[in-house]
Amino acid sequence: MLVCFYNITDYIFMLPKILFKKRGEMLNNLENLTPKEVFRWFYEICNIPHGSGNTQAIADFISNFAVQRGYRNIKDEANNVIVYADGTLGYENSKPIVLQGHIDMVCEKDNQCTIDMETEPVKLCTNGEFICADGTTLGGDNGIAIAYMLAILDDKSIPHPPLEFLFTADEEIGMVGARFLDVNNLNTNLLINIDSEVEGVLTVSCAGGVRAHCDIPIEKENTNGECFKITINGLRGGHSGIDINQRRINANKLMAEVLCNIYPKIKFRLVEINGGNKDNVITSSCECIICVDNTITDNLLETVNKINNRLKAENKNNEPNLNISAVKVDNFQQCMTLSSTEKILFALLQVPNGVETMSPDIPNMVQTSLSLGVLNTKENSVYMRFFIRSNVDSEKEALVLKIQSFFEHWDGTTEFCNDYPAWEYRQDSRLREIMIETFKKIYGYAPKVTALHAGLECGILSGKIPNMDAVSFGPDMFNVHTSKEKLNVASAERCWEYLKSVLENCK
Repeated sequence: MLVCFYNITDYIFMLPKILFKKRGEMLNNLENLTPKEVFRWFYEICNIPHGSGNTQAIADFISNFAVQRGYRNIKDEANNVIVYADGTLGYENSKPIVLQGHIDMVCEKDNQCTIDMETEPVKLCTNGEFICADGTTLGGDNGIAIAYMLAILDDKSIPHPPLEFLFTADEEIGMVGARFLDVNNLNTNLLINIDSEVEGVLTVSCAGGVRAHCDIPIEKENTNGECFKITINGLRGGHSGIDINQRRINANKLMAEVLCNIYPKIKFRLVEINGGNKDNVITSSCECIICVDNTITDNLLETVNKINNRLKAENKNNEPNLNISAVKVDNFQQCMTLSSTEKILFALLQVPNGVETMSPDIPNMVQTSLSLGVLNTKENSVYMRFFIRSNVDSEKEALVLKIQSFFEHWDGTTEFCNDYPAWEYRQDSRLREIMIETFKKIYGYAPKVTALHAGLECGILSGKIPNMDAVSFGPDMFNVHTSKEKLNVASAERCWEYLKSVLENCK
């Protein structure tokens, strides 16, 4: 799934990785894992390079797999594949369900790894407790969903209603396949997404999002003052959706606070201010260069040091590695005018950032937020880029208007792009109730039902499928999108049994 992080203590992979170079050796060792029918197909998937943007081969594999077993399938130009399976005996007239996962994976590897992930398969390793890959991402996100789906298609003894297996392409680079998908090829509004990474959690809503690109015009003038660079670093950063309510300080906003503390004591003019390079990340560092009168340089260094000590003490628990420093740098010939400096300081201090509203339906769940992820100084403007998220489309639209009017006040420009809808929480969900009750019977306790303040393909699909009733779940995975990614074997087995039971109960 798109860049999702959870606050879960990682397991320690105690045993050394075992590298099985030969196909037979690798398959035999995975065959010792259960469920065998799932890990057989997981291995086959891992043997096909399928990074984002390189999904033709795996899409063809799935399409051919369906043809060989007598299933009707559709493969579109985006490499999405839909496979249709009739209901088994006694389920012929039940309402169809879509099972959905994405066929692409994030391709990352260690610096010393020589595998060409465009053309070579990943090398699987297991110690019986976890499966990982040697030096690369595993692709458990979302290969385990594909393995589940192929295992069901390969075993006609599993009871289930009519199923439509939706294999979407290029989720990791903007949900490309889901955006392209023609949902007229689907015949139901019930959907089970298998792209979650924490067992025991049923996700029933996700945030929609939109990116905002904003500019505030500035004026410059010549200067002969002393220049200093102020740096903020050591902040935790994090995912701008999942971690937005975890008391993680945005370095761009903190810089505004620092500068506004300095300005009443020491008048300065901004030369430049820059922080962050991704709008979906809580910015962990920021730098600015200011120009001051030659006679007050010692006062500036002392003032920054006092601010650093105060903020470190105030945030010692939530940001223990915060550091703010100032050093003299070579002088610049130009800086912003005093009026432009004041305008940028005020705008940065006052622009919305962080949590806007909390969910009234799900405890402790952020409903609407935004994050100032990128801050850059251009030739004639200061540029800011935000990621706006909301699990309610109307609140997202209201926040868009708020940002637009804010920058218009400063004669700025705002461009919104990559807009996608929220998967909104349903008060009444037949599928959710079935999955909750099935979970209780299998596990002996209730699952955690929650919303995700980040993007899933369910958001795109809910905007296309009227009245969509969907739930997302999945087994425990750790360190996804990194070379330390691993899949918990026992969790994958439990989730497999759970999925089969859910289908059996959807009569």
